[in-house]
Amino acid sequence: MTTRILLIEDTEDLGENIRDVLRMEGFNVVWARNGKIGLDTYHEITPDLIVTDIIMPLMNGLEVVREVRAFEKQTGVSPIPIIILSAKATPEDHAEGLAAGANIYLKKPCSIDNLMNAVRSLIAN
Repeated sequence: MTTRILLIEDTEDLGENIRDVLRMEGFNVVWARNGKIGLDTYHEITPDLIVTDIIMPLMNGLEVVREVRAFEKQTGVSPIPIIILSAKATPEDHAEGLAAGANIYLKKPCSIDNLMNAVRSLIAN
């Protein structure tokens, strides 16, 4: 079965690049262009992994992560891995992302190799 990744990214060029790279690696990618659509899509498709930006309209990535983790806790669903990919790069931002429930926090710009290593490590577990 193909791994389904929910990509939540509002920057068009970056979203297209990440989507295309993940697809070339054999992943099924569903791309949501803001946090609200991302959260709605999460409930519709039950992805195997989420990659999300933080700074987005309507709902930011930290809110998405918190909502996903709250839903998992309330329903008893197994937690899915979440990668935050953000330009917010201070140690405090990193700590806040992990505290919200992300498994990995990567700062932009992020190399394709670093992103793919993070995706593979979380999928393998």
